[in-house]
Amino acid sequence: MQYVNPLVLMKLDWNKIISNSVTVLVASVFMGAALQLWNGVQTIDARIDSNLVDIKATQNVLAPKVDKIEQRLMEILAHLDAEHADELHSFEIPEKGSLELIDDERYSNQMMQQQQRMPR
Repeated sequence: MQYVNPLVLMKLDWNKIISNSVTVLVASVFMGAALQLWNGVQTIDARIDSNLVDIKATQNVLAPKVDKIEQRLMEILAHLDAEHADELHSFEIPEKGSLELIDDERYSNQMMQQQQRMPR
């Protein structure tokens, strides 16, 4: 049996090794960047959701108060003397409450956004 030098059997193709290493490095950099972007998006989404909760809570507190203020204003205007009667008729309380008007406005805005996104 003849002796074979192990170094002769291990012919390395350095071009392939370097090429594969660079490919792995570039893929790792892109994956890291994508992960950072994803984490940033998730953080922004969480902040937006938190702000929406605060805004909805504020609406729920303030809308009934606005409705009461409008009603009280109508009562006050009703007690004014006749010379201000024209002003009384120019102020009208909406048929819907503040929360319903907010919901209508939100729905209208969503419909407009969807129409703008539709391909032409």
